[in-house]
Amino acid sequence: MKKTEQKVLNFIREKNLIQTGDKILVALSGGPDSVFLLRFLVKYSDKLNIKVGAIHVNHMIRGKAALEDEEFCVNLSLYLGIVLHRISKKVKSFACKNKISLEEAGRKVRYSEFEKVGRKYGYNKIATAHNCNDNAETVLLNLIKGAGLKGISGIPFMRGNIIRPILNITKEEILNYLDGEKLNYRVDLTNLSSDYERNFLRNEIIPLIQQRLNPDVVKSLFNSSEIFKDAALVINNEVEKTLTNSSSFGKDELKISLKRLRETDKKITGFFLKSLIEENFAIQVTFNDIKKIISLIENEVGRKAELTNKLYAVREREEIIVTRKKTISAGEPIFLKAGDVVKINGNTLSVTESKNFPVKYSTSRMKEFISADNIKGNFLLRRWKVGEKFLPIGLDGSKKISDFLNEQKLPSSKKKEQLVLTNNNKIVWVVGLRLDERFKITNHTKKVYELWLK
Repeated sequence: MKKTEQKVLNFIREKNLIQTGDKILVALSGGPDSVFLLRFLVKYSDKLNIKVGAIHVNHMIRGKAALEDEEFCVNLSLYLGIVLHRISKKVKSFACKNKISLEEAGRKVRYSEFEKVGRKYGYNKIATAHNCNDNAETVLLNLIKGAGLKGISGIPFMRGNIIRPILNITKEEILNYLDGEKLNYRVDLTNLSSDYERNFLRNEIIPLIQQRLNPDVVKSLFNSSEIFKDAALVINNEVEKTLTNSSSFGKDELKISLKRLRETDKKITGFFLKSLIEENFAIQVTFNDIKKIISLIENEVGRKAELTNKLYAVREREEIIVTRKKTISAGEPIFLKAGDVVKINGNTLSVTESKNFPVKYSTSRMKEFISADNIKGNFLLRRWKVGEKFLPIGLDGSKKISDFLNEQKLPSSKKKEQLVLTNNNKIVWVVGLRLDERFKITNHTKKVYELWLK
């Protein structure tokens, strides 16, 4: 048994990556890493008691070269006596449509196809050929960009049903093995260009570090990333304990208990917040985002912090609320007439003439009926103004909207965003909360409008 093969077998056993009876789908590009991985798993399939298939995704970018890669993968699979699943996807079109880089588009398309084929043909695991050099690039790239502990922990050896059995061996070991065995593979010439971030690190930065500072930097970074993974696991366990009953999420709004934040060990507060936000909003938050949120803990009620990814955080009395920026601002009133439907802050508001008269009232404050007898011209949907008053239905006299909202115990962030529907300079509806007495239906009402907020 070759030394490199033994290293991979030891890694598989140590990380418990493969179990007896597994059916494994290998991501095969035709490059040296994937060729090594596929041949290794086929060679040791009896020893490991597994079944192996392969998948090749043609990105339809590199023309003739891409077709030659696919043909190579077909021939290799035939030679090894395994099934090859071939997929062709227009990655460039996908990137343009989703406004992402080709690199990111390729990754998303590949993993999507891996999962589809895996489910369809009964593969319980997907094996990718990430190696020690790939891990070093990931660690350095994330460190340079200011990623947290999770980022500098490198590439996970297992994520769900995805395994990376050769993560512990270097590109040099792979190439030496293939050359020694006189095994062919394809070379992607785009990898030789330093236009992409990873290629720049791979082709220029890491060789310089190896030459000037540490010849074994790739292995050193692998060892460090293993330590970081263990540290991240310990911290994540503590964070998971803290997460219990500390927050709620709904309608793109995350509420975090101030009491729990104050009780949380300050050493893990940042990890706690980062985990909460990234899990609920499916985005990456920055170090500065976390600092801004932490600064709100002891700040006054109503203080707001602008975050990245179109998020903001607001300090309320008993919680901090993280939410997405709304699509309307105070300077964006909307005019509408009966029959119109408008989208606002993720909701839909409509004004329609009611055909059912007398009306059947619902218990929901999101659906109201008004007398349309005195409606003149268009409605105006806008934010409420300081000092503004209305006549709340069911109460005697007028009331300031600010006082009414306080009585409703709305968070300060919600109060600022509260909308009112007006007509002829009179408030018709404090939207979703209360109608104005002047527009209530009476026995003399001849025409009725139905107001909906969905």
